[in-house]
Amino acid sequence: PRRRPWRSLTRAFSWHRRKLAVVAAVAAVLLGISATNPEGPPTLRVVRATSQLMGGATLASADLELADVVEDEAPDGALLDPADVVGKVVAAPIARGQVLTELAVVGPAGVSPGKVVAPLRLADADLAALLKPGERVDVLVADQQTTKAAVVASAVRVVAVPAMANPDQQTQAGALVLVEVDPGQAAALAQASVSGSITVIWR
Repeated sequence: PRRRPWRSLTRAFSWHRRKLAVVAAVAAVLLGISATNPEGPPTLRVVRATSQLMGGATLASADLELADVVEDEAPDGALLDPADVVGKVVAAPIARGQVLTELAVVGPAGVSPGKVVAPLRLADADLAALLKPGERVDVLVADQQTTKAAVVASAVRVVAVPAMANPDQQTQAGALVLVEVDPGQAAALAQASVSGSITVIWR
């Protein structure tokens, strides 16, 4: 009779031992699966556009969001803090979901009341390289059919001359310049960019 409690304890231990063995086996399988499926590549939290943005637009907080991307796939100069971007000007059109980089924005623009910032694509990249923010220029368009040039906007202020990531491409496609104009001049400049090549002369 004295041995019966020990036998009961032995049986209970044996029963629990089998359960523990099953649990250990399941844990080993899960660890094996985890080892064969390591964590993904490192990511980077970057700033991207929530909607399509036109060149010359002033960025607001609603235009920006944070998103995680694979670190190796993030573009060079990717911006990481929306606070560093709000109030700056878009240098060229940006697609919805595009990651913003240092080359995509300029500013702060310091636009005067009633004015907007408009992008100009100058045909001569070397001419654009001579421009400096704050200078006043007249914008001319040369009609390719009539070979005549006409002034489209007078005494406009140069806001910025954004740097391009690929200088060779800049030379072939011209160069981007941002100028401060009123809405009417902005519409005229947009039309001029379609009908002919654009150049500027200093005031």
